[in-house]
Amino acid sequence: MDFDPVTAVLTQFPFPVSCALFSYESVSLPQSCQVIGTWGDQDKVYPWMSVTKLVTSRTILGAVENGVLDLDQPLPQLPGVTELRSVSVADLLAHRSGLDHEKREFTRTPHTRRVYSNSGYEILGELLAQRSGVPFATWVAEMLFSHLGIKRKMRGSPAWGMHGSLRELLAFAFEAACPRFLSLELFAAWSRSDGIQLPGVLPGYGFHRDNAWGLGCEIRAAKDPHWTLPDSSPDTYGHFGQSGSFLWIDPAIRLGAVFLGQERFGALHKQLWPELNRALREVGKNAQRA
Repeated sequence: MDFDPVTAVLTQFPFPVSCALFSYESVSLPQSCQVIGTWGDQDKVYPWMSVTKLVTSRTILGAVENGVLDLDQPLPQLPGVTELRSVSVADLLAHRSGLDHEKREFTRTPHTRRVYSNSGYEILGELLAQRSGVPFATWVAEMLFSHLGIKRKMRGSPAWGMHGSLRELLAFAFEAACPRFLSLELFAAWSRSDGIQLPGVLPGYGFHRDNAWGLGCEIRAAKDPHWTLPDSSPDTYGHFGQSGSFLWIDPAIRLGAVFLGQERFGALHKQLWPELNRALREVGKNAQRA
């Protein structure tokens, strides 16, 4: 049997993990998404934690496309926030609102620092529910998951509450690479840098002078250290979660990967993820050459 570099890394995790790698030809060709390999149990349910934010942001942008929310219009009042500031849906999606990480209060002036905010994403879910009269979880199920064949429902926080299997995360990852249910204009806003260079802390990886973000996706840019490979394309986008989960897509090499694990993100993930991503890229490039 041929040596499998991915398995060699995954066996170093002393707890259940699952992983998948896929390729695609073009953003405009959803049918080109092809699984290269899967490792671990595809149907075991894991917490996604902050990878949930990718699901939430795509749902919010779908509501924008349907005219329920406006991206750039200042919001008159944020749910649960007493202080009035000029903040938009786009600001909340890109973590540039100045809201605290967890509390519903401003700790920075908007547009001055990228403050990674769970509270901002929970506010987005409430805003959509208030404007539409439809629960946020129903929006996720009907606008996004039903089209992807995902029957599971989001429960809990729009910032970190999603649970699901590798098979389900992979179905979402295909849509995250080659959108079928979002305009290319909004998809670009979601998956590319917002172009505003703001300093900030990437949880687990420290301060970055340009903590690049799109309207939902974290952007690799020039961040170092980072949870993707050091020589990944600057356009690599995705998210990782404190559950020890990730989804990344590198448009320069047209590869994407997802990872789920039973234990929370920690020192072992920081040690092994670079090795794992290197192995995944090796397997992916070999498959593309075949």
